[in-house]
Formats: sequence, structure tokens, C-alpha cells
Amino acid sequence: MARVLVVDDEPDIVELIRINLELEGHDVTVARNGEEALAAVRHDPPDAVFLDVGMPGIDGWTVLTEIKGSDSARIARTPVFMVTAKGQPEDRLRGGIEGALRYLVKPFDAAELGSILDAALADDAPPEPEQRRRVQVASLEEVARRERRVPTGAPASEAASGPAVRLTRLERTPTPARAAPDVAAARARLDGLTATQRRLLDAVAADAPITAVADDLGVSRGNVYSTLRRIVRTLGVTSTEELLALARSGAFGARDRPEGPGPPPRS
Repeated sequence: MARVLVVDDEPDIVELIRINLELEGHDVTVARNGEEALAAVRHDPPDAVFLDVGMPGIDGWTVLTEIKGSDSARIARTPVFMVTAKGQPEDRLRGGIEGALRYLVKPFDAAELGSILDAALADDAPPEPEQRRRVQVASLEEVARRERRVPTGAPASEAASGPAVRLTRLERTPTPARAAPDVAAARARLDGLTATQRRLLDAVAADAPITAVADDLGVSRGNVYSTLRRIVRTLGVTSTEELLALARSGAFGARDRPEGPGPPPRS
């Protein structure tokens, strides 16, 4: 039995999910909005979350970001399944990039819910960070194919001619629309990072909480975030969130770290 948090402002959807999961033997708690969801997760982290996207106040994207960016490893590793009426491909890809394991579009097959949950929590299932990383990699590859107008299943390097398709809905409102991340260009700029910046990038790629990274380097969380922003500028990505998603998907690889703790990141 798993303890599941269902977050949705539509009573009918909440009841549909709750009844089906309880029939499977799971213990279900309900949150009606993003504020209630975050309070519940911080008070007593559930085993999994079924999360709506479009809610008044704090929306599902913000809740997902808060969960996956939590300094608590237990919270950050909570499997999250998005349940939403937003069925556009760019919304689905955004869900994968930002850390959701599945993206279920309403109306969905309620009988699937138990199977999806069981697969993610099975004893022989990979740890949540590994499951999340696989989804992020697949989503980023699909974004790259769409940006280059490459047919699904073909290598992303096989770019088609003509203007690229922009996936502007991957961006948070009101962030200006941008193209899919250019992973190859970012990789080419890795040599522009200092040894300490690369060590920090490797640490966050390993899915370590920011607090743990700061403690390991002997600096404040604010110093870590300011260093991440400098890395964003050096690599040419558009945000810290995009940098973390790329790093945790394995886009930048890893290299041997220098001996010793090294100097703290420059403010």
C-alpha cells in the first residue's frame, strides 16, 4: 500500500482518482490547490503525487518545481504524475523535462492509475531519480527532434531544412518564448567553466540537494545559486531550471574532479 496525494481543484476528478486508488488498497489524501499540496508534502511527504496543472493560485508547474527542487531528498524523490487537460505535445514534454514521471491527459483511463503507480514504486523499479532522468533524456531528445524538424525515431542530428518549430509552451508564463535547448552548443562551452564551477555542475547532476552541495563546498546556498547563474551565462542556456534539467539528464556527462575541496565558488 502506498500513501498518495491527489492534487486537483475538480471534485469529480479527485473522486475518480481517489476511488480507483483506494480500490487498489492505497491510502489517498486530497489537496484542492497548490498551497494545500505544498503544505501536505512538507508536513508528511507521500509516496507519490497525482498533480493537476491548471489550478488557481499556485499551479501544478510551480508545485512540481518546488517538489523536485526541495532540499529534502525524501521530498525531491517523490514520484509525480501530472494529470491535466493540457494535451499539447509541448506540455507533455515540459512535464518530462521538469521531473514528472508520467503525463496523463484528461479524460484518462482510471484503471491505469494503479498500474502506473505500482510500476513506479515496485521493489525492482529503478530509484525515482533514475526513472526521472530517463524521462528527462527522452523528453529533451524529442524537443531537439522537433526543433530540428526530425521525424520521431530518427537521430536528432538529422536536421531537416526550413524553419524550426518553436516549443514556446515549454516556458513558464510570463517568460519570453524560446527555442529548445541547444545541448551541443552548451557542451562545447564546458571548457569555459572553472574547476569549481564544473565540480558544482557535477554535484547537481548527481541529483544532490542544493543544501548538501553547499555544505560539501563549504559555502552558502545563495553562493551556490549565484554560481549556477554564472554557469547559465557561460553555457548559453536560458535559466537555472533548464541547466539543472540538462545536467540531471546526463547531457553534460561528468569528468574526474580535482583533488581536494578547491576554492569556494566566487560570488
